[in-house]
Amino acid sequence: MEHYRKIELKGKGSYGQAILVQNKQDRKFYIMKIIDASKFDITEKENALNEIDVLKNLHHPCIIEYRESFVDKNKYLCIVMDYAEEGTLYQKLEQQKQRQEYLKESQIIEWFTQICLAVKYIHDRRIIHRDIKTQNIFISKGEIKLGDFGIAKSLINTEDLCQTAIGTPYYISPEVCQRIPYDYKSDIWSLGCMLYEMMALKHAFEAKTMEGLFLKIISGKYQPIHINYSQELIQLLKDILNTDPQKRLNINQILDYRIVRKSKNEFIQRKTQNIQKIQFISGQINKNENHFEKIRYYQSEQKFNGESLADQIEKMRMDLEEQLGVEKFILIYNSLIRKMRKFLQSFVIRLQQIKLISFLYQNNQYFDFSIYINYTFFQIIKLFIKFIVIFQFF
Repeated sequence: MEHYRKIELKGKGSYGQAILVQNKQDRKFYIMKIIDASKFDITEKENALNEIDVLKNLHHPCIIEYRESFVDKNKYLCIVMDYAEEGTLYQKLEQQKQRQEYLKESQIIEWFTQICLAVKYIHDRRIIHRDIKTQNIFISKGEIKLGDFGIAKSLINTEDLCQTAIGTPYYISPEVCQRIPYDYKSDIWSLGCMLYEMMALKHAFEAKTMEGLFLKIISGKYQPIHINYSQELIQLLKDILNTDPQKRLNINQILDYRIVRKSKNEFIQRKTQNIQKIQFISGQINKNENHFEKIRYYQSEQKFNGESLADQIEKMRMDLEEQLGVEKFILIYNSLIRKMRKFLQSFVIRLQQIKLISFLYQNNQYFDFSIYINYTFFQIIKLFIKFIVIFQFF
């Protein structure tokens, strides 16, 4: 705590306080969540520790960046995160409501796309947020940041389902209302509720009682939007707010919608062009780790054979899991990756020794080879596993 100077209280709740602080060394502003852990029950302690575990492994331009965590006075759990100076999406929509001005469609699509990119990032890592709402969407320099992972859930296997009824009532899915198992599609429903709110400046589903609210959500009936938005945007909303999880769009299908895909490509292009050159040489790897992670993300979204490398890798993983079963796939994958990692580590060390920069300058953009190595690595694993499957017949 001695490294930070408290500036002002930004929020307060049952969990504790959110305080704007300034780092005394780099003079930058951050948000510090101060949680009185001494009053926690087991579930609350798990939620607090869970948020730290989730946050420290997430590095994405549309997700609030975790900085550090520590315990102060043997009592207070402090989580330091990046500060979003423009507040929350909830606050922005409230301002629009007071001015009686609807958001422009271009702004809605731009922000919604960035939220979807954040959701895709966590879903690709088998994490369900479970509390997506406008209060947990932050705005910094005009861009969106997803935050508050306190009740996020990691699904170890693709077949896993959540069964805990959790989340904010206005945004919870029909399956949660009915207390039936749910998965990533529950986050998608929350995205739909938020998209409606951005368009109409009010909740998609409202009622005076919790029971009445749940009945409305289960029915999936919401008031039509009469503002002059395009039919494509209205159809996107309809396809997301489908009460049947099987028919509801997944995050990749949303990002492939024409209006969203166009916005996504523009965002990635803009971000890629703004990336500064980073030399991947000895002594600079740790310092630039988070920045390097973001560069890898942008490159993974670049098209290759008409489809992003990230999507191709994810499809290969899912196909292999389906062929072999999750447990067998993980066993084979871990065995192979351990052997390959030794080779790759020695290869990278050699590159560092000769000070070879792993980012090449092409068309005013820098890119790294690691995503292509990962793609090729998965192809090799695919061939290995096919060989193993064939070998089992003899």
